[in-house]
Amino acid sequence: MTAGPAPERQSPAREAIFAAATRLFGEHGYAATTMRDIARAVGILPGSLYAHIESKEAVLLEIIEGGVDRFNAAMEQVDARDLPPEAALREAIGRHLEIVADNPQRTLIVFHQWRFLGDANRRRLLAKRARYEEFFVRMVRAGIAAGAFDPCLDPKVTVLVILGALNWTPEWFSPTGPATPHEIASKIADGLLEGVLLRPPAIPAG
Repeated sequence: MTAGPAPERQSPAREAIFAAATRLFGEHGYAATTMRDIARAVGILPGSLYAHIESKEAVLLEIIEGGVDRFNAAMEQVDARDLPPEAALREAIGRHLEIVADNPQRTLIVFHQWRFLGDANRRRLLAKRARYEEFFVRMVRAGIAAGAFDPCLDPKVTVLVILGALNWTPEWFSPTGPATPHEIASKIADGLLEGVLLRPPAIPAG
C-alpha cells in the first residue's frame, strides 16, 4: 500500500527549516516556538529564514496542509478501487495508519495544532478535514445500503468514533515497536468493525 503522493521536492534549506520546525512544534508546541528557535536549530541567522519562508504561520500551514492533503489523497485511492464496504473500511484504516507511522510527531501537529492558524487558514484546513471525514461517512453509508453494516448505525457518529480512535494512534505508536503499522491497523480494524458489521440474529439454544 502507498500512503499517497510524495510531496514536491524542496530546496535543502527549506527542508532543513521544515524538519526543524516540525520537531520544535512537536516538542514545545507552536506557540512556544519562536523563529529564533527555528533559526538556531537550522544554524542560520533569524533574518535569513525569511529568504525561504514567509512566516511562522506559513510554516505551520504547510506542515498541516501537506499532511491533510496526504490523508485525502490516500482516501481517493481507496475510493478508486471500488472495494466492498468492509474491505474499503479496512483499507482506509490501513492507509491512515501508514501515514501516522511515517512520522507520528508530524501527524500530531496535523491533528492538534491547526487551532493556532489564523481564521482564513483555519477555515481552509477545516474544509479539507471535513472532506476526509466525508470519505468515511460515505463508506459507512455504502455498507449500510449494501446490507453489510448494521442499519441502526448513525453514519456521522460511527465515523467520529472511528476517527477518534485512529487520531489517537500517533500518541502511542512507536516506529521501533514490535508490531508493524499493517499489524496494528489490522487489530484496530478488527475492533472497530466489530461494532459496525451486521451480525445474523443469535439462534436460541435448545
